[in-house]
Amino acid sequence: MHGRNFLKFLKGMVLIQAFLAAVIIGISVDINFQYAEGVKILNTERILVPFTKLQINERQSELLLQENNVLLAGNNVANKTLEDEYSINTIPENIIGSHIQALAFVDRTSPKIAIAEPEPEDLPALLEENIEEDYNLDQETLARLKKGTVFLYCTHSGESYIPDSGQARIDGKKGLINQAAETLKDELNEKGLTAQFINTIHDYPYDSSYTKSRATVNKILKNNKNVLALFDIHRDSIPGQKKAPTVKIKGKQCAQILIVVGTNERKLHPDWQKNLKFAEQIYQQGEEMYPGLIKGVITKAGTYNQEFHPHNLLLEFGRDFNSLKEVNNSASLFADVLVEVFKEVD
Repeated sequence: MHGRNFLKFLKGMVLIQAFLAAVIIGISVDINFQYAEGVKILNTERILVPFTKLQINERQSELLLQENNVLLAGNNVANKTLEDEYSINTIPENIIGSHIQALAFVDRTSPKIAIAEPEPEDLPALLEENIEEDYNLDQETLARLKKGTVFLYCTHSGESYIPDSGQARIDGKKGLINQAAETLKDELNEKGLTAQFINTIHDYPYDSSYTKSRATVNKILKNNKNVLALFDIHRDSIPGQKKAPTVKIKGKQCAQILIVVGTNERKLHPDWQKNLKFAEQIYQQGEEMYPGLIKGVITKAGTYNQEFHPHNLLLEFGRDFNSLKEVNNSASLFADVLVEVFKEVD
């Protein structure tokens, strides 16, 4: 008798657990089906991505972007995921990199080349330049500017220009972006400012680029009392576009310049709006003198070492498909703009 009751008890427990499992599965399926209504294709890529190695490729970036960044598309999203076309146009791996700091410094395009890492170069001693009054500088401004220096450096030293070098970036070596920085330095010196280019290679290995350039920035500020500005010289690149825009100024084709300002979204940078104000001054002056030369000012979630000085900016001189000649033309005109800006900036 007791044995029968015990068996009935066990049977009842099994049935109760089966009922509860059915309820849980039913709720889960209902929720998943509601979610799946917004997913155009529930394919194996979406299922297998979490079980693969931690290796973000372009397609995986698109999938993550579509599912987790829907609001980036605004209020006109009919479904609950972004269209593939939107994903491609917004370069999803860069957006993901802006949220996950480690991924922002990962080179997802070029394989690593096994070459010895170059020794960091010492910063040159501060040079006394013979500043001549050849750009309408009054004596007071001339004396003030002579005491300060504009420093240029390249966090991504390997960046280059495809029409002249045949490739967009050279691992472990100096790309043509260094020549763009040299040209800007020379033009600034000719026009009355004191400028230096620190040509240290910072981007080998690539994922330590900003760590190394941060050391350069700190060394500059430690060794020099009057730093007028620091400019991190880069070139832009848009995947899939094999033609770079130019603007014609004074009869010459010039690459456009983009100014990038880091914010405090990912890292402490309480005074980032001072950097933004400085960038906007340069842009406005550029529009007055050479409309179209400076494409604009954008902000990005990353400080780019700009937290160390209110006049530290990231400048993108053209794109990878601009020619070096177009970039040098821009550097010459940009130097004119900076001279005018520094007449007013304290």
